[in-house]
Amino acid sequence: MQTEEPQETIEKDGENPFTYQHSKSFAQILNQLKSSLVLSTYQTGKVVMFSPKDDQQMIQLPRNFRKPMGVASHDKYLAVACLNEIVLMHRSANAAKSYPKKPNTYDAMYLPRSTHYTGSVDTHDISYGKGGLWAVITQFSCIAQLDPRFSFLPKWKPHFITDIAPGDKCHLNGMTLKNGVPKYVTALGVSDKPGGWRENKLKGGILMDVETNEILLDGLAMPHSPRLVGDDVFYLQSADGELWKYNIPSKSNERICEVPGFARGMSFYQNFLFIGLSKIREDSKDFGKMPIASKNPKAGVAIVNLRTNRVEGILEYQNAVKELYDVHILPGITRPNILNNLNDVHSRAIITPKKIYWQEPKDESNKNDLSTKNSNTTQVDQNE
Repeated sequence: MQTEEPQETIEKDGENPFTYQHSKSFAQILNQLKSSLVLSTYQTGKVVMFSPKDDQQMIQLPRNFRKPMGVASHDKYLAVACLNEIVLMHRSANAAKSYPKKPNTYDAMYLPRSTHYTGSVDTHDISYGKGGLWAVITQFSCIAQLDPRFSFLPKWKPHFITDIAPGDKCHLNGMTLKNGVPKYVTALGVSDKPGGWRENKLKGGILMDVETNEILLDGLAMPHSPRLVGDDVFYLQSADGELWKYNIPSKSNERICEVPGFARGMSFYQNFLFIGLSKIREDSKDFGKMPIASKNPKAGVAIVNLRTNRVEGILEYQNAVKELYDVHILPGITRPNILNNLNDVHSRAIITPKKIYWQEPKDESNKNDLSTKNSNTTQVDQNE
């Protein structure tokens, strides 16, 4: 399997670097759910859309972003946390249908509408909730919201962090919301000194209650991606390549299953968990000590059925993609497209409440010239 309609391509020795394979069940599950996936792979600088073509085939569409990490969506909004910014997008069905390169092909087009510049604060998980977007600001060991006056507006920090300052003290990384506000988080250690979490990073992880400031679980193997589902908090013990469940009423902790990779990034929909898988960094001695390192870890996505507590679908990258950060499902979207903010393609879509205009360069030899004649402008009535 290779890549369809790349906006920007990266060729290595004449090979497509995004070659992948998947189990038949992977395509079947996504097709039956009538949904697509968004993956972020900061290692290759890509956000990737995966959608089912039918019960046997998948369609992959990658886009360049600057070190993409956390991904969040709500209604028609989509956000991607990047190197020093959070790109905010909006979905348009009409823009998708009229997309000049492939009209009547896509059912959703995510277009950049604004960019919030955070600076290099190492934003990890993000999620839409009350008051807009919530973000884990890892470099400053806090949870924050966006404010046009600041890089970020701090809202909460763990009780063991004395002040909100740079230094990545505990490697706060994962977050899940309840009733629109952050409720549970994961971190790789309990430390108040810069980089202190590294001293016991393979077994110093915690699951924490934001509201009560209580550490619910400790001694975890590099936990990531807590997700609240009913009375359970599902989370990943990444270093072990395992999915776990913490039951809130009983305060019990249960191992659900093993997945074939360094597990990070997770999304829930209709009794399925979609889990990101990464290989181990070859240049890291500490990562080589992780239990998952000896199990031939894969890079891709695993689908776990919570009715059976088993992995029932696998997508695996075969070459350049080695690390994923986030996996996010788009329910009801069967053929999405996404444009980045790194070239001028997105700026050719002029969207008003009543009309959509797709502009084309007047002179193909001058890509920066967006002046158009009427014959070079596609006009579409808005009815969204």
